[in-house]
This record gives sequence, structure tokens and C-alpha cells, in this order.
Amino acid sequence: MKKQLVITGLLLLFALLPAAAQRTDSMRYYRRADGRRLNIETVNRDSVGIDTLRRIDAMDSGLVTLREGGNDGSVVLEVAGFGLTLGHTPMQKMELKSPRVELNILSDMEFGFTQLTGVDYSDYAPGEKDFLDQRLGPSFHFSFSAVQLCLSLNRSRTLSLGLGFQYTLDNFRLADNGITLGNRDGRIVPVALDEPADKSKVVTSSLGLPVRLIYRPAKHFRITAVAYSDFLLGADAIYKKPKEKNSLSGFRSYQFGLGASVAYRGFGFYGRYGLTPLFKNNAGPACHTFSFGFSYTLSL
Repeated sequence: MKKQLVITGLLLLFALLPAAAQRTDSMRYYRRADGRRLNIETVNRDSVGIDTLRRIDAMDSGLVTLREGGNDGSVVLEVAGFGLTLGHTPMQKMELKSPRVELNILSDMEFGFTQLTGVDYSDYAPGEKDFLDQRLGPSFHFSFSAVQLCLSLNRSRTLSLGLGFQYTLDNFRLADNGITLGNRDGRIVPVALDEPADKSKVVTSSLGLPVRLIYRPAKHFRITAVAYSDFLLGADAIYKKPKEKNSLSGFRSYQFGLGASVAYRGFGFYGRYGLTPLFKNNAGPACHTFSFGFSYTLSL
């Protein structure tokens, strides 16, 4: 009889072992310091031997807290004063950021007006003065960066330094259509026309190496400070009906200036001032260029 009971017990034991191995869920009960019960539903070791946590019942003791971690979408799980951040890892966040060095093509365009400021005719005869008076509306400025390399200066990519090549065209429309400009004895002077022209102007073109300090305090918003270094490509005196174009000397081959711009979603306003006089010493009236208007950038 005893032998039969032992055999029956062994058979029951072998029958229960597979069932116990197949169980995955279990409910464990723990007592807290105040005597209340905490229910934690767990998943026992699976086929690869890994324990996982399935559910923790909501409690009003503050022992377990689940809260938002910030604007990056992370979640913080606090247990007994210890926090666990659930979200992107630091490596994943780095992968989402823009590259440290960027190459921009045809960016930082300027469309505006240009005028001469502080014109001094003290070395000219009274009859030759005021020949650089302008019509501001038709006097335009156009500029763009053909190639620009931007280097981020901080980890958040809010501050960067830009260096590239920029082409600039300035059109100075003279107020007096009855004159054009010429060079006599190394000095720029007014030259009277036989009859008034439809328009009379001076056009300069230059290639520069601007250095930009770019600050992005918010998304799509950009503030830029610029140091311009422009090298003169050519200067011409032009009048129309019929059209005549004559090369004009006396301009400085190098111009240095400062500027700034503010833009949102690429569109904004700019201003730039030439610290270097436009003409060489004793080659023309002492004056500086000032330009202002609209800007557009493709790098945002």
C-alpha cells in the first residue's frame, strides 16, 4: 500500500512540473511599512531567463511616481526617491541633431537700397558740387553668398560661424540726368552730356569674403552679425539713350564694412555700412556707402 502511495505521489509530481514551467504570470504581495498591501504583477523567467515587470497598482503614498521628464518627450519613473528616465538615450539625441559643419549654396541674399552718406565736396570747385546726389528709389543693392561654410560653436547648435564667397552689385542712380561721371587728372568729376539722358548711374560689382556670426535663439529665428571684406571687380559710369558705358577709376579696390540682419523662416531685414571710404584719397569726394532692405536665407 505504501509503495503504491509513493508511486502515485511521484506521478503527480512529474505531472505538475511541466505546468509550473509553463506559468508566466504571478501576483506577488508585499507589505509596506504602514501595513498596507502593494500589488505587483510580474512575469516570471521566460524561455531566455529574463524577468520583466508588467504592472504596478496606483498608490496614494507617493512611493511610486510617474511624471513627464521635459520637452523632449521623456518620462521619469521615481521609486522611493530614485528616478529612472525613460526616453531617448544621449546617443540617440546626438543622432537627431544637425551636423556640426554645413555647406550652403546660394544663401544669404540681400535686396535693398543703397546710398552714399557723409559726402564731402570740400576739395571741389563750387560748380562741381552735388554731382553725387542720388535718386534713392532706383539706387538698388543686390548681394548673395555663392558658397558658405557654417561651423557650429556650441552643442545646442544655436551659435555658429559662417565663412564663404559673396557677390555684390550696387547701382547708384544720379539725380541729374544731364551729367555722367568721368576721371580727369586722377579725380572723379561730373561730365556734362549734350542732352539729358533717360537715366545716368554708376554701377560697382565686388566679390567678398564675409564672416557671419549667427545666433538662433528659437526655431526658425535667426540674428546675424556680419563683417564684410569686399574686393572690387569693376566700376562703370552708364547713361542711356543711346546707352553708353565707360569704365571709371578712382574707387578703392578693398572695402570693409559691418552689417546685421534679423530673419524668421528665412525672411527678414538687413543693414550694412561701409567703414572704408568708397573712393581713394583725393580721387573723389569723401563718402561711405549704406545699404538697407530685405534679406532671405536658404540655410534655415
